[in-house]
Amino acid sequence: MNNTYDVIIIGAGGAGLMTARTLGDLKLKVLVVDKKADLLNLPFKTLGSFINIEEFDLPEDTISSYIKKGTIYSKHFSCTGSGKAFIIDKVNLHKSLLDTIDRKFVDILIATRIQDFDVDDNKNICAITDNKGNKYSAKYYVDATGLAGIFSKKLGLQDKTTNSAVGLEYNVSYRGDPNEVHFFIGKEFQGGYGWIFPLRDKRAILGFGSFENIVVKELKLRLNKMLSNDKISQLVVKDNDHAEGGSIPITEVKNKFICQNLICVGDSVSQVNPIVGEGYKYIFKSAVFASNSIFKAISMDNPVYLKEYEEEWNTHYYDRYRVAKDLQKTLARFSKYDSIIDLGILFLKTKRHKTFERLFSGEFSKRDLYLP
Repeated sequence: MNNTYDVIIIGAGGAGLMTARTLGDLKLKVLVVDKKADLLNLPFKTLGSFINIEEFDLPEDTISSYIKKGTIYSKHFSCTGSGKAFIIDKVNLHKSLLDTIDRKFVDILIATRIQDFDVDDNKNICAITDNKGNKYSAKYYVDATGLAGIFSKKLGLQDKTTNSAVGLEYNVSYRGDPNEVHFFIGKEFQGGYGWIFPLRDKRAILGFGSFENIVVKELKLRLNKMLSNDKISQLVVKDNDHAEGGSIPITEVKNKFICQNLICVGDSVSQVNPIVGEGYKYIFKSAVFASNSIFKAISMDNPVYLKEYEEEWNTHYYDRYRVAKDLQKTLARFSKYDSIIDLGILFLKTKRHKTFERLFSGEFSKRDLYLP
């Protein structure tokens, strides 16, 4: 294994692997470093997404189920809208990324922690040192370490202390429509929200999430309490006690992802959509934007081209993320009041399917909130 690379990526989650695959396809020499020994040991096994699998060259087995409609429930009302989405098998997705990374150009170092990094007089990172004392250097570095934000927090691109939205899930027997997702919100869910994502073979994911800082033990109590909800008990049967969970950062919307020769992608700079918690579609887009700007900076031997990554992201997503963030704060504030959530569901019922789908996917502007 070499010690000198074009790019070193810290973190081999979805953001790191997509960045590595894209840079490898561009024939740059890349090192990926991750602390985990098993890169397919993931906290959540599924996710709901509006991702275009053809755009990112992902195989069909990435998809656990095809979604044609979604229903949101409050205490007294429900609203159903149509749209095309997917439930993604995260293990198969990550396996696909690992299988399609060009190993002629990309080295992957697992079970390895970064102990330190060196910075030159211009505040550029010039080398990293791992827990075995090995030193590696590159022209550019990518922080894809998620919530840890090992570079982004130290260099001021991410909040040093972040709140998190946390979630817990069961894999359960499912009696409902295999092409319909379900979301639940209101006082009964104690400031959180519930979901049912259908899978293959009459199975589904039953989940509970919260914007509050609550411990996993309390999360499981709330998740179990969901099973006494009449609507939920008609749709699922819990037949095991194995729960899985994870978290995403809750911060203000970020629009700065670069510091000298450091580029940040994914949760290290809060790139998950604030309202729907959809990460992979946006993080994969971010990885491609970042990779193309890195390639241009190296080809032209000028780091100024890194700014194209920020500019492209901000053009596509910044304003929409700010609207979504405002809506997230509103929901977190009022989700404990059934009367207000009921009014919100009645408001959704006035929306056309196309508007509903944009709201449902997080791809909406402030104008969409007022359109029918």
